[in-house]
Amino acid sequence: MAEAAREVFGPGKPGFVIIILVMLGVGSWLGELILGALNKGQVAGMLRTATTIVAILSVVAVAWQLLKKFFDFTTGVM
Repeated sequence: MAEAAREVFGPGKPGFVIIILVMLGVGSWLGELILGALNKGQVAGMLRTATTIVAILSVVAVAWQLLKKFFDFTTGVM
């Protein structure tokens, strides 16, 4: 079971982005909550924007890896 989890969610694997997105979501939510309580709304907005950009880049990076593997597979390169 541990080997299967490592193969799917290990570093550099497509499932790893799921873990990153969950951690970004929770961290962003807590950061916005704390900054909002401290009346730092502008900083909370910047945090939200930064975490959104990181999330998008993470998904794009994994999508690029998967597309490369797909195109390699269709051309017969393994």
